[in-house]
Amino acid sequence: MKHRRLTAAIAAVIMAFSGAVYCPVSNAPLCITAEAASKLEAPVNITANVSGSTVRLKWDVVKGADAYRIFRYNPKTKKYESFRTCSKNNTSIKELADGTYKFRVAALVKKNGKYSAQTRSAPITVTINTKEDNMTDRITVNTQSSIRIDCGDLVIRFDPFRIEGEPHDADIVLITHAHYDHFSPEDLAKVCKPDTVIAAPATMKKDLAKAGIKEPVLLKPDESTEIRGIKVETVRAYNQLKPFHPKSNDWLGYVVTALGKRIYAAGDTDNVPEAEAVRCDIALVPIGGTYTMNAKTAAALINTIRPEVVIPIHYGSIVGTKSDSGKFADLVDSGITVEIKCGV
Repeated sequence: MKHRRLTAAIAAVIMAFSGAVYCPVSNAPLCITAEAASKLEAPVNITANVSGSTVRLKWDVVKGADAYRIFRYNPKTKKYESFRTCSKNNTSIKELADGTYKFRVAALVKKNGKYSAQTRSAPITVTINTKEDNMTDRITVNTQSSIRIDCGDLVIRFDPFRIEGEPHDADIVLITHAHYDHFSPEDLAKVCKPDTVIAAPATMKKDLAKAGIKEPVLLKPDESTEIRGIKVETVRAYNQLKPFHPKSNDWLGYVVTALGKRIYAAGDTDNVPEAEAVRCDIALVPIGGTYTMNAKTAAALINTIRPEVVIPIHYGSIVGTKSDSGKFADLVDSGITVEIKCGV
């Protein structure tokens, strides 16, 4: 009997060191291990914002994490290798050569002075191209203010409207205001994914709820925030004399910073002081008249804010004609590039 008890006790010790505790008689587990109890979830919603040869990785905070470890894929060994440890839920990796990189992130738990890596995230792929890159090649205009920006690792859409097919490609959707050609629930359903973030004016809260949009980001004029690693600034958009877009509605235009460029999507607006105060590299402004600026007043705005490139929008379909783009281009100062994308 003593021999059997001794054997059972030894077995219990061995099982404990193997990472679990069992009953020495029934061999049934008594409790989970400390390691299992401290197991953390893998980081999620990882984004990569590329600027030149630098990539900034960001992810959601993991509850209970003491730090994070970045793993980079090594094509020679075909393994993800430990690359960097950081204390916050973001890191910038600089001076990367042109090429494609894959990263994974794991939360860390500190025990006895040492870090223990937990479950790794899904991989994120990043492409670095420091050669001449025409940013406007990444911008497409469907119709009206329906704009798409391909940032490489994510896609930003503004006011999706008359979308062909069901691409389900948008990571971020920015709505400027509540009119049907800017806020179209039918078209939102075509571009959104389960994790798409939708942002809109705070005054549209009821419209969004009625359309079944849950947990939107509600914004007011003159705000600055970050969505999926993209800086988003709001600009008030309104008519000065026309009744279609009252200033009191707090409807919006947006400036987003993507791939090192500030891109201004003006929304439905006149040449108002808030628009004249915008500083951007690329501007997308309405020129169709009736509800917004016409070619002449839009050109006056552009000659004031002087972006590198301007893309006219909101003409040639519901309002305005395709010839408006030519009138607009003739009025824009030399030194500012006019690119025609809408209606071509």
